[in-house]
Amino acid sequence: MINLPKWNDLPKRYQTIIANAAAYANLEETAKYDSRNPVALRKLIARGTELRSFSQQILEACLRASDEINAETAATNANFKKVLASLQAFRADAYSWWQVAEYSYDSFMIRSRPRT
Repeated sequence: MINLPKWNDLPKRYQTIIANAAAYANLEETAKYDSRNPVALRKLIARGTELRSFSQQILEACLRASDEINAETAATNANFKKVLASLQAFRADAYSWWQVAEYSYDSFMIRSRPRT
């Protein structure tokens, strides 16, 4: 988070430097997350960890609880309400795209990969 008045006071070149540094840090952390987690998962499985998905009932209960907490928080916090509305709008659009572009391909690749 950046104090908007302070941000606006910065020279444009400093804003550009900060924006690029933040973008780089985000990309770097996402890449680390994506590259390190499969390795960690293989270690857990090799040591006998049993992987299980949450049931549909648990996922639905968690979603309901999350929606309730978000609604309660939005009712008393205008900034949260604004961010939540933006997130929900983005998510609605993004899920449509992900379902077409990512989900079907990922599902195919998961089913097609060789089992070791």
